[in-house]
Amino acid sequence: MDYGHVARRLFHLCAPVFLIYYFIPEDFLGVGREPLLAFVFVVLIIMEAIRLKKGQVFFGMRDYEAGQLSAYAWATIGLTIAFLFFPQVFVIPAVIGIGWIDPLIGEMRKRKMKSYPHIPLVAYFLITLGSLALFAEGLGYDIGLKEMVLISITGSFVAIVVEKPTFKRVDDDFLMLVFPLLATSSLYWLMSQLA
Repeated sequence: MDYGHVARRLFHLCAPVFLIYYFIPEDFLGVGREPLLAFVFVVLIIMEAIRLKKGQVFFGMRDYEAGQLSAYAWATIGLTIAFLFFPQVFVIPAVIGIGWIDPLIGEMRKRKMKSYPHIPLVAYFLITLGSLALFAEGLGYDIGLKEMVLISITGSFVAIVVEKPTFKRVDDDFLMLVFPLLATSSLYWLMSQLA
């Protein structure tokens, strides 16, 4: 059994835990939530730089990550950008999506399942639509059902499209977070301007 593979899958499945960021008080231990996030980000990136300088690969990493930013580092960058620059209502489905859909895609590809990319696309759509239906109003967003469906379709399509190609330097853990957020946030902004 490839325990590193299992660890990567478990790490992904636990991604929604990072949404605990939104429950950290604005003044946590005398430090604001955003400066605390920035501090954690800097510490993790410094650790990644040290790891890269030594050419080390830790448990759960792939061998090629010895000479490039790890998937964990890319996820850290993506999460930091998401939390600092995008609305929570769109971050929630993006984080759940990267956590649950990316490993689903990986397992489907590994098994050469013919239902790829349809099942991941529908699953991502349902995660996004469900998140918007559950949280939009409580977070102060007036998004009608038609708009929710359109945003969900857009986010799902973008997430699945950016996950497919293999980029040499940029990991899909970053792409599947940031690009759907750009798409859904931009679409929401455009719809609010046209309303």
